[in-house]
Amino acid sequence: MVSYASSSSTTSVSQGYDVFLSFRGEDTRTCFISHLYDALIRKHIRTYKDDRSLEIGNFIAPALLEAIEASRFAVVILSSEFETSKWCLEEITKVVDCMERGKLIVIPVFYHVSPSDVRHQRNCFEQGFANHEKDPGISPQKVGTWRSAFTKVGLIKGFHVTPDKNESEIVSEILRRILQDMHDASPVDLSHLTKGLVGIEPRVNEVIRILNTESSEVRFIGICGMSGIGKTTLAEVVFECIRNTFQESSFIENIKDISKGHNSDLCKLQQKILDDVLKNESIPVRSVKHGQTLLMTELRDLKVIIVLDDVNHADQFLYLAGGREWFGPGSRIIVTTTNADLLNAYGVNETFMCEELNGEEALRLFCQSAFRDGHRTHGYEKLSDDIVKFAGGLPIALSVYGSLLCGKEENYWKDILKKVQEYQHKEVLRRLEVGYVRLDRHQQLIFMYIACFLKGRDKELVADILTDTGMHSESGITDLINKFLITIKFDDCVGMHDLLQQMCWEILHRESQQCNGKLIAIKCHHDVLDILSSKPKESRTIEIINLESHKVKVDDCIDDSSCFSKMRKLKFTKISQNQ
Repeated sequence: MVSYASSSSTTSVSQGYDVFLSFRGEDTRTCFISHLYDALIRKHIRTYKDDRSLEIGNFIAPALLEAIEASRFAVVILSSEFETSKWCLEEITKVVDCMERGKLIVIPVFYHVSPSDVRHQRNCFEQGFANHEKDPGISPQKVGTWRSAFTKVGLIKGFHVTPDKNESEIVSEILRRILQDMHDASPVDLSHLTKGLVGIEPRVNEVIRILNTESSEVRFIGICGMSGIGKTTLAEVVFECIRNTFQESSFIENIKDISKGHNSDLCKLQQKILDDVLKNESIPVRSVKHGQTLLMTELRDLKVIIVLDDVNHADQFLYLAGGREWFGPGSRIIVTTTNADLLNAYGVNETFMCEELNGEEALRLFCQSAFRDGHRTHGYEKLSDDIVKFAGGLPIALSVYGSLLCGKEENYWKDILKKVQEYQHKEVLRRLEVGYVRLDRHQQLIFMYIACFLKGRDKELVADILTDTGMHSESGITDLINKFLITIKFDDCVGMHDLLQQMCWEILHRESQQCNGKLIAIKCHHDVLDILSSKPKESRTIEIINLESHKVKVDDCIDDSSCFSKMRKLKFTKISQNQ
């Protein structure tokens, strides 16, 4: 949401406001109103504040009346000179009219005046109304309407500002009241936040459910899944849905790229949280230990929501959200990650696992990206189905492929479908590689063996084979599961997303080019023919041959029957021969 000031904004009133501020400028503009307005806009509450300092003529500006009609709340600051302004009296009359029609909620603030004096228009208000009654340009009926409105507002329970009260505390109380009423009065409207985000609403609702915002405990929630699955998008929508129910908020995006393990990077992230939460009162962070101390001391009395997006190292968790004692009652910390071990180590309350879109959702997302009206053009049905099937329900792939194909001819579609089956689009590959590059070499080898040869086989068999090849299979398989690079299916077989498998072959091909053609695994028919028939030296590094999808007549391509004996590192071989 956006905040607006009526005298300077060109935004249409028809967009509506959360709060309309009614006040007499000379009394409160530079003190109480200034603090209240700043507090409202910091919470992203749409607020209408008239910044004119002088009235012009006897009639209220039509824009003010429209703004009142378009508001959900009216905060009326009744000061000792409020009744001397005809504009203020017209505002309060309109506010009461809207209140009685059920169009807005009125929150009165009795600013150094007695609620009883407001109800009865006496003491400081008596002379002002008397002057209006003597004014020949104002009808008695008009003054009577003003008095009635004053009386009705004086009967509403509000906030009483007196010399012995801290005004900043009153501002905080008003803010909490508005936020609570906004939260209670209307269910979360996801439509404007989820437009174009296929299948996300039930996921958002489930994350909000496990956040349990009604509880006063401090809760850590994890959102996890493979790269490109939509964790960040889900966290963003949840954050925007509920941030106004917290005193302060901070969304730290893309932590893995910002923090490379250096203390200076972590200091920047700590500073970002403090700046978001404390605003101008934030204190410069000198070191990560100093940042820890600041977070622990400055946030422990605040109800905050903080999102740590794409955490991939224990230090990031430790120095940015080290413990529940850092945060005030009711705080929520959401962590998105591709590493479930981090969530387990830090004892998150609950975890939501992002999964691939189902077939119907995947097709809808692709069509939104590939066709201008969101619906498949006749003749493209089969191609659309093939591309959606190939993408395997991965949102990043569906969006990239859809954008790439939007507005293109049928032959272009056919060519791209063949191309992506052999070479992934660079953006999809970049997102998927994130999980692979974070693995240690041992984990990368196990991932490679599974992708190139062992995918789809029984878990126990896979573990035995890996152990026989010198791998630490139990820890390796568990690590890959926790990093969402492999899965164990209901039939106890080892699974892997098809795009991750393709990514692995592309990485191996790229690495061989970078290492003077030293191949580790081969699956292409022409590579096998080339290596087996004429390049025995290149065969010495090969660990895997998998030609399950090709029919090869081996006798036609092997000149030297001892070629396999030269492959001293060969561990896995599968060749389907022509008969």
